[in-house]
Amino acid sequence: MQAFLVILFMVVVGAVIGGVTNVIAIRMLFHPFKPYYIFKMRIPFTPGLIPKRREEIATKIGQVIEEHLITESVILQKLNEPNTREAINDLVIKQLSKLKSDDATIRKFANQFDFDLDLDDLINNKLDKTIINKLNNYYYDKQATSINEILPADVITMVDEKLDQAGDLIRERARNYLSSDKGARDIYDMLDTFFAEKGKIVGLLQMFMTKESIAERVQHELIRLTRHPKAKVIIDKVIRDEYETLKSQPLSHVVKEEQFTNISESLVHLVITNLQLNEKMDTPISKLTPKLVDQIQVGVANTITDLIIKQASNHLSTIMTKINLRQMVENQINTFDLDYIERLIIEIANKELKLIMSLGFILGGIIGFFQGIVAIFV
Repeated sequence: MQAFLVILFMVVVGAVIGGVTNVIAIRMLFHPFKPYYIFKMRIPFTPGLIPKRREEIATKIGQVIEEHLITESVILQKLNEPNTREAINDLVIKQLSKLKSDDATIRKFANQFDFDLDLDDLINNKLDKTIINKLNNYYYDKQATSINEILPADVITMVDEKLDQAGDLIRERARNYLSSDKGARDIYDMLDTFFAEKGKIVGLLQMFMTKESIAERVQHELIRLTRHPKAKVIIDKVIRDEYETLKSQPLSHVVKEEQFTNISESLVHLVITNLQLNEKMDTPISKLTPKLVDQIQVGVANTITDLIIKQASNHLSTIMTKINLRQMVENQINTFDLDYIERLIIEIANKELKLIMSLGFILGGIIGFFQGIVAIFV
């Protein structure tokens, strides 16, 4: 009976020691939030691991997101995916469809761009070649002129007024993508690839949370980031800066000669095929046959879509540099309260932390059992 009590006592003591040790160890991951001193000497293990390494954690997360999740290559790949191209093409077609409600005429467009053309004469004398030659000459004359000087003032004003909506549209599209099932799968797949390549680095992290929970949290925080006021300011500033840069560039840098020729030929051919220009030169486009606008949408939309994607791809590196995604993520994480970070991790890894505490009690009890046996026979 005495031997049984000794073993039982050792099991209970060992379990308590093992369990309490694990509880304290987990507690010390987060607490205390600040260092404590005795006689100007810092007490060891203050502050806790996460408060002490907070900036390093923020830096690493920002680095992971910039180098492995939202990279330039990933965005380039997304830009060139059929779904993205289709979405941009639909947007271009939608904008072209607004010609149906515009009061501009062909003659008005010609006057705005200072085309010195006798349009009525050209309609009856090889209009297509004449217009294309004029367009090409206009391009050669204006290729060194900035876009800001070429476009009419009312067009610049209209774009300036609409530009602020671009940032909201981008953030909304980003939220829709991140909130979608495909966005969640893409985040999980990228994390899975990262874990496969950097398994040793994230080994400790996987003790506390699963890949699914990490992917879910990354998705949640990225969506939060799109709603952050600073993200709006940065995106709007980048768009505005790029827009101002684009306006200051010469025509030849924005539209290459071959691209300009293709657009000109497509547009002129469609106009000649579908319009009786002698009668409709001064008729508002909104009153012309809707079939014209529909064919312009089909014939020109693809060329405009290709130009948009190419320009976005060419300037993506500059945009990514100016946004500085890594610094944005670091700053956002560093603004989190330590209480919030603690709740966040416990919320994600609650089951795993409880299992670790239970394992401490079990291992402590097993060790106490063997110690009790040894104590009996010694």
